[in-house]
Amino acid sequence: MASVLYVEDEESDVFFMRRAFRRAGMEQALKVAVDGQEAIDYLAGRGAFSDRLVYPLPAVVLLDLNLPTVSGFQVLRWLRAQPELEDLPAVVFSSSAREEDRAQARQLGANDYLEKPGSGLEFAGVLEELCRRWLRLDRAPDGVGPLSGH
Repeated sequence: MASVLYVEDEESDVFFMRRAFRRAGMEQALKVAVDGQEAIDYLAGRGAFSDRLVYPLPAVVLLDLNLPTVSGFQVLRWLRAQPELEDLPAVVFSSSAREEDRAQARQLGANDYLEKPGSGLEFAGVLEELCRRWLRLDRAPDGVGPLSGH
């Protein structure tokens, strides 16, 4: 199964995303990095992340912008400078609705920009969107039928 690297330092957001993946039967597909430097190390396969069986390259990176150590913008800049990762989809997942943030994310090579939902209960919809647009699944995560928009 394709994996998603979720780069997020906010524990409650990670909790709700894990819950959405678990309820969809995709718990093993979610990998989490808690800051930008950890995301870079994961993607580069450095240090603790050198075992690609345990830490596979993801099918998509879901990236918060406001991160400690290294910002989401810096992660995007690094990611797009790596020839072997230049085609890896990067989806910004931020609470910022600022057009300047959207424009900068696009300029740095983000493939999409999703605003975080107002409620943790809505993270399942984010997972469905990821599956439909980036993980190329033809069925809803819970396997009950086609995803909307197909």
